[in-house]
Amino acid sequence: MAYEDLIKRRIIEPCTVSKGELTEHLRVAKHDASVAQDIATIDLDWAFTVAYNGILQTALSYMYFQGYRPRGEGKHLNTFRFLRAALPESYEREINRLQKLRRKRNMAVYQKRGTVTEKEAMDIIKFAEKFFKEILDLLPKEYKRLLKKAEE
Repeated sequence: MAYEDLIKRRIIEPCTVSKGELTEHLRVAKHDASVAQDIATIDLDWAFTVAYNGILQTALSYMYFQGYRPRGEGKHLNTFRFLRAALPESYEREINRLQKLRRKRNMAVYQKRGTVTEKEAMDIIKFAEKFFKEILDLLPKEYKRLLKKAEE
């Protein structure tokens, strides 16, 4: 099993998520990228945070599709650790970026407001949209149809 080490280290655990639940995570991910764009002119920290949440929901969708969920402390970190094991090596750069975005988001939410620049906010919003499309393309085409139906 490709994920034995992650299970042994209590980073992930098997789970079963329905197609409906997974589709809802995808819907939230897509929605959050859109909302982040809308609020970027009002609050850069929250635009960054909302876009980050969209990325996290996208990552969780892929993780759930594979039959796993994060476990224990540091669920965001564990989600990205799973992606490192689950996605092709060509995603290495994006996964490294996810870890940097996670740290920046923690700073903006828990430590110091006003740390996100306009460029950082716009970059994460674009990344959230791109990452969503890439992960959606890795899922069976059925999820595109289910997502479209959920958005109606």
